[in-house]
Amino acid sequence: HSHAFTSAKILHRDISAGNIILTDDGSGLLIDWELAKLMNEVGSRRPDRTGTWQFMSANLLQHPGKMHTLTDDLESFLHVLGWMMLRYV
Repeated sequence: HSHAFTSAKILHRDISAGNIILTDDGSGLLIDWELAKLMNEVGSRRPDRTGTWQFMSANLLQHPGKMHTLTDDLESFLHVLGWMMLRYV
């Protein structure tokens, strides 16, 4: 995600436990990029919600018309981390 955002200004917009896989060397890989959008695209937020609601940012859930930002993607990573810790620890 960091590389995609810093190099190409792309937001994933669907960060969830099912969209993160571990490679053989133990690295994480973010998959399922079909909802991704460029930051400079006008209207990068669809009228309906994008993403897996359990991992969406609180701000997007409270304001459905809000444009998706980097902060929303980062909060989604935090929700995934919390969910995985509760599930497996």
